[in-house]
Amino acid sequence: MERLPHDVITAANEKSRRLRELVLAPEILVMPGAWDALTAILFERLGFQAIQGSSAAIAAVLGQPDGEVLTREQTGAATKEIAGAVSVPVNADGEAGYGGPDETAATVRAFVEARAAGMNLEDSIPSGPTAAGRGLAPIPEHVEKIAAVMETKRAIGSEFFLNARVDVFAVMRDDPKAALAEAIKRGNAYAEAGGDCIFYLGQIGTEVIATLVRDVHAPVSIFAGPYTPSIAELQELGVARVSYGSAFQRVGLAAIRRLAEEMRDKRSHNFMSEAIPGPELQEMLRGRM
Repeated sequence: MERLPHDVITAANEKSRRLRELVLAPEILVMPGAWDALTAILFERLGFQAIQGSSAAIAAVLGQPDGEVLTREQTGAATKEIAGAVSVPVNADGEAGYGGPDETAATVRAFVEARAAGMNLEDSIPSGPTAAGRGLAPIPEHVEKIAAVMETKRAIGSEFFLNARVDVFAVMRDDPKAALAEAIKRGNAYAEAGGDCIFYLGQIGTEVIATLVRDVHAPVSIFAGPYTPSIAELQELGVARVSYGSAFQRVGLAAIRRLAEEMRDKRSHNFMSEAIPGPELQEMLRGRM
């Protein structure tokens, strides 16, 4: 396998080491989800120590739904813009690797080349004719993808961070007890295969989170939703990392809709007073030059 340029590997490895340090630190790592350079710059300016790239938000900007509808090249290009805009580590969203082990290996190379510190790799796969239908990949099949990540890292001299995503709670909704047992089984299998952090998607409560932290032999990451325990509570439970997917984009879109509806229905524009002032935005952008 052809090695990437030395300066590319060096820059990416520095970010990978920093992300690993942050995940292993005593304080929970809060990672907002960016979809372009501007949102990444804002998050860094606000003091966040690392940023998650959101594949759903990146796809939405291009008018596409979530679920590997975009190509690896499209997501990689967006990730390069995000990572290049900030000095903090950026974790990319590798979705399900864009195929089997060989395609997953190519995805790792693409994100390292984009200067990403690491990536998510999910274990859900299409189970129906639409993107909404998702099932779980067999554990051995997904472990093969993780093995491809590890082999690619060795081949190119990378310290790439793997955030192994477990989608059990989003797929097995009818049997919470079986879902928890499967989530622990998968988390430990992925950790043993080389995952740096085990990332759980789906709305889960305090007791389940505590059990995952106790029984999974790796740092645990939680996907936050409106009913997820607070950041302080997650910290107390021992969660290593929390991320938000496309939530920031959706909240921003709600604000855009509110202003547009005010203009359309009330023929006014008072909500503009809530906007970041133009001079502040320009100062923020000039500050990175």
